[in-house]
Amino acid sequence: MSEYNPSRSRVVVEGQTVVTTEVFERPLAERPAHDSIEAIAEWLIGDARRVASPARAIDEYAWRLHAAGLPVLRVTLHSGTLHPQFLGAAYVWWRTTAQTQEIMIMHEVADMIPYEANPVSRVRRGGETLRRRLDGADDQLDFGVLHDLKARGATEYLALPVGSAYGQSYMATYVTDRPGGFSDDEIAQLKSVSERLSVLADMHSQRQIAENVLKAYLGPQTGLLVLAGQIRRGTGDTINAVLWSSDVRSFTALSDRVPGEQVIAILDQIFDAQARAIAKHGGEILKFIGDGLLAIFPVEAPDQATRAATEALIAAGEAIESVQALSPRSAGEPPLKMVIALHYGSAIYGNIGAANRLDFTVIGPGVNLVSRIEAVAKSLDLPLVVSDDFARVHGGALRSLGLHKLRGLEQPHELFTALDASGT
Repeated sequence: MSEYNPSRSRVVVEGQTVVTTEVFERPLAERPAHDSIEAIAEWLIGDARRVASPARAIDEYAWRLHAAGLPVLRVTLHSGTLHPQFLGAAYVWWRTTAQTQEIMIMHEVADMIPYEANPVSRVRRGGETLRRRLDGADDQLDFGVLHDLKARGATEYLALPVGSAYGQSYMATYVTDRPGGFSDDEIAQLKSVSERLSVLADMHSQRQIAENVLKAYLGPQTGLLVLAGQIRRGTGDTINAVLWSSDVRSFTALSDRVPGEQVIAILDQIFDAQARAIAKHGGEILKFIGDGLLAIFPVEAPDQATRAATEALIAAGEAIESVQALSPRSAGEPPLKMVIALHYGSAIYGNIGAANRLDFTVIGPGVNLVSRIEAVAKSLDLPLVVSDDFARVHGGALRSLGLHKLRGLEQPHELFTALDASGT
């Protein structure tokens, strides 16, 4: 994790190494006017634990330091996390903008900046305390952030390790723009109060890690349900939803012909293409099944069914187009072909499994039906096939494929595809 110029991270662009995820500005009337280091220390292990987010907590902490007479220009807290995309988080408050940002740092940053040039690594991993003056002609500007801070009028930079009960330390930094920098007494006060930051930082860090892991493995909606306490086996709700079942044609044969590393890379690209389309249009992936997946587009009220079906159909078209554009690197390999089945119906959404190993998923006749429709799509060599119930709530123009007897079901179902769907 690196220090950076926050003015350069306001615009979120895919592929950048930092992403701003929250910007908070406290109303002027809510900023404390008077405070003390002793009161702040008590607040950190008391009422601060009830602040909703780490960005808001650091914002209040910084304003309290300012109200206690400490000449802070910028206050930050840096922490690690457990996330497939992000190495950690930084919470950055500026007096001049009156804002606090939550900035997520991608893993690539660790490879870009060597240890000796990265103050976050040196403080969090090495346990160093870094103090740098920024108002002289021959200052030790050995970190990139120091040049940026000096250009913004800063006169001194202080970085401190903040202990954690869970391993690697956090890092707190304090920057002033007062002529002459911090006094020795102010440095002592900042070191003293920073020791209390660990309680607040640990609480939010562990909550964030839990959310990250559950969202990554269960999905953003399902993960939060589990975190909220819905973990008892056998519990669940009946929901209405558009069900999505997809699979890649002949992927098993492909995996026998190309190197394993390439198979994983191709599969990740296939899942990325579907995940982007599903999330963009209001759906959520519930599970990956080999080279296929199961997803839902929840319908909370009957009048939302048509919209959910429309969004699911658009998402399916986008996913199919994206996957078809992917080509295996091995010469002579045919283009990738995917099939998607869509069905609208009810399902039981909840915890299923063994006593000590659960799966939060959907079960029921609708799930069985959509998997049978996927098999029909393969047999017809069509990329998209939808059920009669889906066609009914969708209400738009679709091409009938006639009645089909589905495996394990007594009654035949009329199936449909998009007007422009083909096997190509």
